[in-house]
Amino acid sequence: MLDLKEFVDRKEELDFLEKKYSTDKFECVIIYGRRRVGKSELIKHFIHDKEHVYHLVTQEESTVQLRRLVNSIHDKYGEIEPKIDDWHDLFEYFSKVVKGKMILVIDEFPYLIEQDKSIPSMFQLFVDEYLSERNIFLILCGSSISMMESLLASDSPLYGRRTGQIDIAPFDFELSQHILQKKNIRKSIEFYAVFGGTPFYLKMVDPDLSLPENIIQKICIDKEILHEEPWMLLKQEFTKPHRYMSILESVAKGYNTPKQIADQISVVQQSIPKYLGELERIRLLKHSLPVTERNTRSRKGIYELSDNYFDFWFNFIVPNMADVKDDPEGFVMDKVMVELDRYVGPKFEDVCLEFVRKISKQDRSYPLIGRWWHRDVEIDIVGLNERRGQILLGECKWSKGKVGFELLNSLKKKAEKVRWRKDDRTEDYRLFSKAGFTDDLKEHADDSHNISLYTLDDLQEVMGFRDIVEP
Repeated sequence: MLDLKEFVDRKEELDFLEKKYSTDKFECVIIYGRRRVGKSELIKHFIHDKEHVYHLVTQEESTVQLRRLVNSIHDKYGEIEPKIDDWHDLFEYFSKVVKGKMILVIDEFPYLIEQDKSIPSMFQLFVDEYLSERNIFLILCGSSISMMESLLASDSPLYGRRTGQIDIAPFDFELSQHILQKKNIRKSIEFYAVFGGTPFYLKMVDPDLSLPENIIQKICIDKEILHEEPWMLLKQEFTKPHRYMSILESVAKGYNTPKQIADQISVVQQSIPKYLGELERIRLLKHSLPVTERNTRSRKGIYELSDNYFDFWFNFIVPNMADVKDDPEGFVMDKVMVELDRYVGPKFEDVCLEFVRKISKQDRSYPLIGRWWHRDVEIDIVGLNERRGQILLGECKWSKGKVGFELLNSLKKKAEKVRWRKDDRTEDYRLFSKAGFTDDLKEHADDSHNISLYTLDDLQEVMGFRDIVEP
């Protein structure tokens, strides 16, 4: 398993926390995000050199939790341990023993609320009567996104008490490589396509093993954490997870509109938006629109799995569970590796999108970047610059053969379908290829001012892996 001795990135989040800490007044920041995205690691990295009490809530009775929190405070400040009967007693005790500046962290705060629905009101009292005039930094953290977001709502008792919130997301491809740093870019993309950007999942990867060996040992073995991770997360978020499981499996198969999903799982279409909304809220689904579409309620929108590991799990593990258990090595070599290029292709498009966004952020060439589709016509990357009347059109190929004029000509034909400023625009074509390009296409691109070709080496250089070599 990878040894993460250095904390990976999260610079923006750390800078925000440091800014709040420097105010010398009461602060309350709510930190939330899916399981395994690194919330606790972020907090521990932030507080390690500061006066703090860190309390991790467990799924125990409220009275047990109350006693454990008292013990955490008592262990830190060493005062005579008091008799605590309720939360009011704890707040009184805290205010007496804590004299100066400090950070109080309640990690997995939703577990407290599950045991006692009055907890948000209790902590409102804690803030109003004991903390608001003190130099205390209160951090409430949790993995139940629905419950944590309810604390941000206007009808929450804690509304108006928080001074900031951080929604922790998984890493993108570039940041994931700080963990998968011994792989060349092709292997990095393949590992990212399977394990995604969730730090905990990436930590499971053994850098000394190949991709198929990692899939066999870290995913297929039923005693490993990742084997049932998606199912466990759904059980954490929903009391009846089976319907959500079916929806995610349908989307992984390519059924990505509400009607298609409803037909696939045999439910009435009117009931689907509720489930899709819930899965969006916990960051397992994303709703995508063509980059030229301004109406957020447009029927052109589609649903996609937002986590690569979940996508892999529903594509390969769920429909082949018997083979996974009976012959994991045979399953991986005969099923996964045979179909790997097909599966990785869309993930390569995501990496190229990330690449284009990084370049465009540097030179501000295309403020709006995404994908585009209309009926049966799709373009992998489209960038728009309204002020300059420029449009970027890009295609990505994760194939074994070199790319030639056929792809460029196909892209130009598809560009005619994009109606954005059709009679008043300049076009910029960008092609991405795993295997490179034919000589005649490279010569043509060299002579053209609006055609750019990118290989994996180009992505590797721009995305920060110039010094990473194959072990």
